[in-house]
Amino acid sequence: MKKWKLTVVKFILIVLTLFVMVFIFQMSAMDAENSSKLSSSVGYTVGEVVVEGFNELPPLEQEQYVDSIEHPLRKLAHYAEFTALGILLMLDFMVLFGLNGIKRFILSLLTGLIYAATDEIHQLVVSGRSCELRDVLIDVGGVLSGCILAGVIIYIVHIKFDLHRSRIV
Repeated sequence: MKKWKLTVVKFILIVLTLFVMVFIFQMSAMDAENSSKLSSSVGYTVGEVVVEGFNELPPLEQEQYVDSIEHPLRKLAHYAEFTALGILLMLDFMVLFGLNGIKRFILSLLTGLIYAATDEIHQLVVSGRSCELRDVLIDVGGVLSGCILAGVIIYIVHIKFDLHRSRIV
């Protein structure tokens, strides 16, 4: 790859990774009331898409449905955010630092774990939020999934394009 193209790829990866990290930070910086409002609005959207006739249900039934899925939606959001981070970290360590295999995987996972832990600690100072070990585990599960997914994709791309001799496998 030409040097300027690699520089552009590196820049894009850094920007995307920082974007995801800032997004996670901003979601964690949201106080409990606003976070709940956001979760509820997503819950209503899910209800409209998933539940046939949701808009015709009485408001109380709509609210009950939204309340019943709010907690799982929040946990899924944690998981998804950190899955994206795991994918990006794997790519960062590959492209920016030329790491391969298990080193790339372990450093990506460790970086994601540290970010998940600091994200939860950050919530201690946010009104109505708390620091939960369970959320750290969910976040790390997302990072792990992202690392595995990225590793499989990297492996397939390297096999498909016969890049197995490359130093970034």
